[in-house]
Amino acid sequence: MKQRISKNQIYWLCQVLGWFSLVLVETINYTFVLVGSFQWEYVSAFGIQALYGLLVSHFYKILFIRKSTFEKPVRAIWVKGLADTFNISLIITLIIIGPSIIQSWELMTDQILAVSIEILGRILNQGRYIVVWIIIYYMYKILERNRNILQEKLEMESLLTSTELELLKTQLNPHFLFNALNSIKALVLIDGQLAKDAIIKLSELLQFSLRYEKTPLIQMSEEIYKVEKYLELEKIRFGSRLSYEIEVARDAEGLEVPPALVLTLTENAIKHGITQLPDGGEIKIQVESRENTLLIQVINSGRLKGENLKGIGLKNIRGRLVHLFGKTANLHLQNHLENSVLTTISYPIHAQS
Repeated sequence: MKQRISKNQIYWLCQVLGWFSLVLVETINYTFVLVGSFQWEYVSAFGIQALYGLLVSHFYKILFIRKSTFEKPVRAIWVKGLADTFNISLIITLIIIGPSIIQSWELMTDQILAVSIEILGRILNQGRYIVVWIIIYYMYKILERNRNILQEKLEMESLLTSTELELLKTQLNPHFLFNALNSIKALVLIDGQLAKDAIIKLSELLQFSLRYEKTPLIQMSEEIYKVEKYLELEKIRFGSRLSYEIEVARDAEGLEVPPALVLTLTENAIKHGITQLPDGGEIKIQVESRENTLLIQVINSGRLKGENLKGIGLKNIRGRLVHLFGKTANLHLQNHLENSVLTTISYPIHAQS
């Protein structure tokens, strides 16, 4: 297994290659352009200059370029970079010519202007190399900061999405449990044996639900199994007043669906449709795929009313669909035929993981 190169190793590699490329460039420049002949003195002189540049830039970075520098606005960062360029160039210049200035100080007091011009010229000459170092180092730190900010943003968005999804699911389970217990309560007053059977079926249904508590998506076949258990439970209560039919296309059985999605639609069909009709009614569930889109339709007896659109179950479904599949996911309710309601859910298959 290959060992990854650390940031510190990359830093020193760039430092060494960068500064000593100065030796190569300046030697070639002097040999072929300015002087016309090769001399080892050029190599040694530029080598010493590169060594000063490497050491001074490194220790200057440690002492004067803080992490907080790159937390400021971009304009302030580059102003600091310009000042650092001048400071590093000045330090290298003083290291190189400082000893000769001290030795000849008495002679130079009468030539302050000339000495000052020479120092400034050397600073500008050193600055050609330092500004490249500053630009590369500062650009790297700015890009690193932006990358960290983006990573933190993505992590926060992911955490927020996960938290919201978990909240929706924790709201959904009590909602389903409340409806189921109401059904069993009604059975207790009518038939104790039926109530006992209903409790057993509810237990099986809850075990299945808990298994997928932390799962964002399950196979459609597993979701339909849960729906069938629920309808069997409600069939005990409604008897002949409830009939249902489930049709799932073979190519849709293995597709993924948010847990309890179809179950919630079925609950709403029972609560707002079947229970409101003296003679009961029918529920028909159809699942198929069309052109990379999963289509889920629930048709139930009854008529759609304004208050039917404001339930917590439908609100949670819309929230989960947007989080999992984006804004192209859709939930739509409408009156259908003479005495039925059509609920349709669609979302892109290619968005599934």
